[in-house]
Amino acid sequence: MYYLITGATGFVGPYLVEALRGRGHECRCVARPESPLGPLRKLGVELVVGDLTSKDSLRGIAEGIDYVIHMATLGHMSNFTMPESSFDEVNVQGTVNIMREALRAGVKKVLHCSSVAAMGICPELPATEQSECRPHHAYGRSKLKAEQEVLRLVEQQGLPAVIVRFSMIYGPGDKRDMLKLARMIKRGPAVKIGRKPKLTPLIQVVDAVRGALLVLEKGRTGQIYLITNEQSEPFDDILSWIQRALEIKRPPLYLPEWAALAGAAVLEGICKLVGMPPPITPKNIESTLADRVFSVTKAQRELGFKTRIEPEDGIAQTVRWYREQGWV
Repeated sequence: MYYLITGATGFVGPYLVEALRGRGHECRCVARPESPLGPLRKLGVELVVGDLTSKDSLRGIAEGIDYVIHMATLGHMSNFTMPESSFDEVNVQGTVNIMREALRAGVKKVLHCSSVAAMGICPELPATEQSECRPHHAYGRSKLKAEQEVLRLVEQQGLPAVIVRFSMIYGPGDKRDMLKLARMIKRGPAVKIGRKPKLTPLIQVVDAVRGALLVLEKGRTGQIYLITNEQSEPFDDILSWIQRALEIKRPPLYLPEWAALAGAAVLEGICKLVGMPPPITPKNIESTLADRVFSVTKAQRELGFKTRIEPEDGIAQTVRWYREQGWV
C-alpha cells in the first residue's frame, strides 16, 4: 500500500514511517523546504515539498495514494508565540486543503490526527468521545475546528476519514513537554503544586503509533477514537519518575495553588513586556491542576487497542535517551 503522510518530520513522524516501512508499505512524505529531512531519507521514503497553507503546492499530492495520515500541525508549544489566526491557517485550513486533495484523488481512507486539547478540561471522569468539548487555548480551539471540518466533509462529500485524539505523546526524540520537565527538574527541585492528584494522561510514542494504525485500519468512517494509556497518572508521580531517572535525590518544593497561579500570571506579564514566550502561564497551571482522565473503552472494544509500555518504564527510557544525547 502507498501512504501519504503529513507532519512526518516531527517527533512522531519517523516512528510512524518506520512502522509502515517495516510492514512493507511505501510512504510519500510532505515536507516544507526548511524541514529536517535526514531521518526520513534514511528510511527510504518519497519526499515531496509542500505547504499545508498553499493549495497550489498540494495539487495532485495524493494521486496514486491508498491512505492518507494527516499529522502536520502548528503545535501547542506555539500557543504564546503565534496569534490564533496562525493556528486556524495551519491547523484548520491546512487540514481542509489536505482533505480536499484526498477527495480529489479518491483515496481509500484518511486518518486525521487530533488531540485531547480539542476537548479541554472535561468535568466528567473519565471523558469519552461524546463528552462536550471546551478547549482551553488557541491550539485546542483550532484542533476542534479542524475535526469539525473533517466531519463536515465526511457527511457532505463522502470523505472516508476517521479521527484519532491523542493525549500527551512522549518518548526518545521528544523535544516538547517531557524534555521541558526533565530540564526543569535538572535545574532545581521539582515543584509540587497543591494537594490534588492532578491526574495526567500520556502515552509512549510506540504505543501511540500502534494505536493510530489500528484507528486507520479498523476505525469506522466519521468516528473519533481516543488513544491514550488506560489510566492517567498523578502529575507528581511523573515528576518523581523523571527525577529518579536523572538520579537526583531532592525533596520537592511545595507551592499552594494560589501562589503558583499568581506567580505564573506575573511571569506571563513580564514575558509579554520583553517580547518572549513565557515558560509557564496560569492556563498551564490550571490544566496541570485539573484531573484529566479519558476512556479508551471505544478503542478497546472496536479496535482491540491496548498499550504495552508502562509509563514509569517509558519515562525512564526517555530520560536516559535525553542524557545520552546531552539534552539534559
